Amino acid sequence: MANAERLDRERVIKAAVELLDSDGLDALSTRRLGTVLNSSPNVMYWHVGSMENLVGLATDQVFAELTLAIEGASWRDDLAQTARDLRLLFSRHPWLTEAFSTHPRIHGPAIVRFQNHLLQVCSRAGFEGFDLDWAGASVFTQVLGDAWGRTPSPMPKDRTTTPTEIVEQVRGDLADYPLLLERYEALANADPGTVDEASFEFGLTVLLDGLQARLNQRPPAP
Repeated sequence: MANAERLDRERVIKAAVELLDSDGLDALSTRRLGTVLNSSPNVMYWHVGSMENLVGLATDQVFAELTLAIEGASWRDDLAQTARDLRLLFSRHPWLTEAFSTHPRIHGPAIVRFQNHLLQVCSRAGFEGFDLDWAGASVFTQVLGDAWGRTPSPMPKDRTTTPTEIVEQVRGDLADYPLLLERYEALANADPGTVDEASFEFGLTVLLDGLQARLNQRPPAP
């Protein structure tokens, strides 16, 4: 096996991200990393400390992928683009959803940069005080909720339930709820990718409209 001198913090974090991308958060362990890096599992702790710290380091590593440019025609454009870029990040690294749900104190330079970006865009819009904090947080929460909703449920590898089969399974339970049954059937017959994108854009537009309405409620300047 390789000794500790042949490893460094960057290699361990890179290996952790690759393992998380391929197998998810539950697969991350010092034993798995030791196997990947051909080293003793205990050596990992010399470079990254605890497993919780490693999750934070891996999360911060992928957040560095965000461009975070402020160049739109309006604050709405920049905030919308930030939300879309963040959504793509969650799509590339699905384990981020669970990471933020189970490790709420994740911190690091790239995450701080992202938080500051949200504050800058929302400050440009005119938010102040706690409204400034909450406006940025609402965007992150919107994307996190979308990512959580798109996380597939564990299913046997030899079994895939189609939307039509799901409708048939619940049809009896929805006999007294015709509107709900109608919406189940409509979704079953729609293209999943199109619905997924339209659903996110709908929620994002409603959020931005709500933020604009909040700004419009401000008392006029003296």
